[in-house]
Amino acid sequence: MNTYTFKAQTVRIGILGVLFSLVALLPLTSEAATCTFSRDLQLGVVGEDVKCLQQYLNGNGFVIAGTGPGAPGKETDEYKALTQAAVIKWQIANQISPAQGYFGVRSRTVFNSLLSGGSQVTNKPVTTSPQSSGNALIDQLQARLAELQKQNNAVTKKPAPAEDKKIVKAAKSDTSAGADARKLLAEVLEMLDEVEEGIDDSDDTAGVKAALGYKEDAEEEIFKGLRFYVSEQYSKADSRFEDALEWAQKALDEVGGGGERGEASDLLEEVEEKIDEVKDLIDEADADGKETREAEEYLDEAEDLFADAEDALDDKDYSEAIDLLEEAEDVLDDALDAIGKRGGSDVEDMLDDARDDLDDARDDVDEALDDGKRVGDAEDLLDEAEDLLDDAEDALDDGDDRDAKKLIKDALDLIDEALDEF
Repeated sequence: MNTYTFKAQTVRIGILGVLFSLVALLPLTSEAATCTFSRDLQLGVVGEDVKCLQQYLNGNGFVIAGTGPGAPGKETDEYKALTQAAVIKWQIANQISPAQGYFGVRSRTVFNSLLSGGSQVTNKPVTTSPQSSGNALIDQLQARLAELQKQNNAVTKKPAPAEDKKIVKAAKSDTSAGADARKLLAEVLEMLDEVEEGIDDSDDTAGVKAALGYKEDAEEEIFKGLRFYVSEQYSKADSRFEDALEWAQKALDEVGGGGERGEASDLLEEVEEKIDEVKDLIDEADADGKETREAEEYLDEAEDLFADAEDALDDKDYSEAIDLLEEAEDVLDDALDAIGKRGGSDVEDMLDDARDDLDDARDDVDEALDDGKRVGDAEDLLDEAEDLLDDAEDALDDGDDRDAKKLIKDALDLIDEALDEF
């Protein structure tokens, strides 16, 4: 069972089996925890003052975590990434700049002012229309979700892995009204769990801040989607959940690229491109009168592995999907060997082109500087891109074409980002 917090309201949604029921929709208190801060608080700090800060944040809607360490009632004395993320949201709400999650003199001054009778800011849902929040909507959600729970005999705990797979497969065959919306909701909530883990593990303050913004956008779309779902406007719910999925993916990209899920998705795309490439090469070899039977057999095997990997990805068995796709890549290499087309020249050409793009970008930056223009972080971004290209060259030397190609793509993204700076 996954627990997801909609700012001032908590909805417990059982992702597995795409069943969900309402646990609580209770407004958070606006009372401030009584804390005394005599030092600056930041990542790595440990102490009772950190725990008090977490209690204050949780009590005013800037929730540290939905479940586990840092959640309301489970505050800790460790200042980690999730605490930093909540402080950033509190600082933004109270117009404290820079909002970087460093609880220093400026933040303590604002905090003390709030305790002394200043206007207390809490993190509550944005009201977009008369029906976007309030008791009427809560009652509607409670009634509709209770009905769904009864209809679907919702589970109350996360199943073991073997049971998990059976439930997901059953959900795939669900043809009832709203099935697509439920599947999308399941996917976005699972991704948001990964975002929470990524935020907690990340030391990149800028990345965490960006991820929080995208995560908040995803939360808003989920809440809007639920409003449509409970009124049985399933196509509109689909659209909102799809938007939420896009925002969640952006958040995930900011704090680690998505783990196994992201790796499997990227690899699926690469293998699909390679299958198309091998097909074209086999057609060319056949047109030239070369023997292609063995290569075609390898291609058929690779396509079967690819189809199995797609099924594994649908079942959210990401490690299995990665194994199948890597095996498919090896079989495709065998197909290329069978027609004498194996080689890394395409990746080498890709690396050469990327280095040319980097040189051109550096020339553009130098020209902008000569003209007295501001170039922001462009130079630093280009330095990072050059490091990635060096790593790609090392990977290519080690025969790891896939890793080299990914590094080159990442470098090209940084080059584009640098050019956007001016």
